[in-house]
Amino acid sequence: MFEKGKSYTREEIHAVVGGNKHSYLPRKKGKVVAACLRPDLNPDAPHVILCNSCPPERAAGEQLARQGGVIPVFLKENTSSWKFQGLFRVVESETHPEACAPYAARSAWTKGQIKQVLKLEQQVKF
Repeated sequence: MFEKGKSYTREEIHAVVGGNKHSYLPRKKGKVVAACLRPDLNPDAPHVILCNSCPPERAAGEQLARQGGVIPVFLKENTSSWKFQGLFRVVESETHPEACAPYAARSAWTKGQIKQVLKLEQQVKF
């Protein structure tokens, strides 16, 4: 699948998992299949994903919180390079504005743009 610490293009990620190549939470057949995160918008990534108020992205965040299982998480390095961080699962979802505000303050988002904070835990393989 993917090798931890190795960089991939969105095209390579898409070839493995599918989904929208431009979404930070691409979905395939109704399930979120990866997280492709920009550090400026997700400064606590890969352990925290900030979900904005854009309807498709908000729906993807809600889906990820419900679906269970693990997804591959990537952090953007530059225009065409995304570094694989590992497989993660959602362990907590917060939607209360006061709980979301401190995370928004550390990001390029405004307080009002963040509607959900997803906390993730890395899946450890044995």
